[in-house]
Amino acid sequence: MGKKRKANDSDEDDKKKKNKKKDKKKKKDKKKKDKKKKKDKKKSSSSSSSDSDSSGDLEKKEEKKDAEVEVPFEAPPIQLGEIPPAEDGIQRFRFSVEEQGPLGLRFSGGSPPMILSVNADSWASKKKIPANFEVHAINGLALVPGNQSQVMQYLKNRPLVLDVRPLGWKPAEKVKEMKKKAEKEEVERQARMKVEATRREQVAKEAAEEAERLAAEEAARKEKERIEREEMMQRAREAHREQREKEEEFKKALGQEPPELRKAAEDIMEAAYGTDIKVEGRRGLPLRLLTRRKEVAWIWAGEVQELIGGGAPDDTFTQ
Repeated sequence: MGKKRKANDSDEDDKKKKNKKKDKKKKKDKKKKDKKKKKDKKKSSSSSSSDSDSSGDLEKKEEKKDAEVEVPFEAPPIQLGEIPPAEDGIQRFRFSVEEQGPLGLRFSGGSPPMILSVNADSWASKKKIPANFEVHAINGLALVPGNQSQVMQYLKNRPLVLDVRPLGWKPAEKVKEMKKKAEKEEVERQARMKVEATRREQVAKEAAEEAERLAAEEAARKEKERIEREEMMQRAREAHREQREKEEEFKKALGQEPPELRKAAEDIMEAAYGTDIKVEGRRGLPLRLLTRRKEVAWIWAGEVQELIGGGAPDDTFTQ
């Protein structure tokens, strides 16, 4: 173990020395460029205005080129033992120093990037990295919009630890929080359902009571109508019976008159106007015999009859 640590320390010292040499070389190149720019500015000041414009454009282009020069990204050395274990649902893949070269992965844009495809016979294919998974972390550094472009460059370095996750993956704490929230919402939903069920039961109970009340009222109304109808029919039957008895008594009273007088009265009422009818042994007939027919009587069997010409008699008298 001690020998390995010494070897790692020596490697780190060599890398630091190389970085220092590169920094010195960059500084020298920058000083040379600055001197060259100063000389070009002096020459341009002595030339005409048109030449100064063109030289200014050239200087701008050179400045843009200098600005576009990217400093190669060198990832600092990492201690693989310090990377925390992968979370549930995260797949971790390790690439050693010997596994140099492209991984063979094609990523999408956006954050986090998704693995669109895995090249055949590549390091990623040998490690069986799945496609359509998102990059979760590189060397223990989680990808966020602020550091994604820098962290993605770690893919060029070895050793490498690549963590990927399926689409829709959530951290355990987030899942726990979502589960807790879902349980709370379910409890609230059950409580609302219980309240609603109680309300519906109450409504159904009230509706049943109302229907029962209306049915009882309807039954009472029908029974009352039946009783009233029966009473009315009973009164009508009694009235009819009484009237029939009166008519029979009235007819008996009419039958007590002598037959010859009744026949003479019938002949007079049936005869045409101006006919001369004689009654043997009498000069005339009692008026009552001429009013004992229902169609000409104003009272028949105790019942007031309609007058000839319409209307019923009243108690008023006019002169």
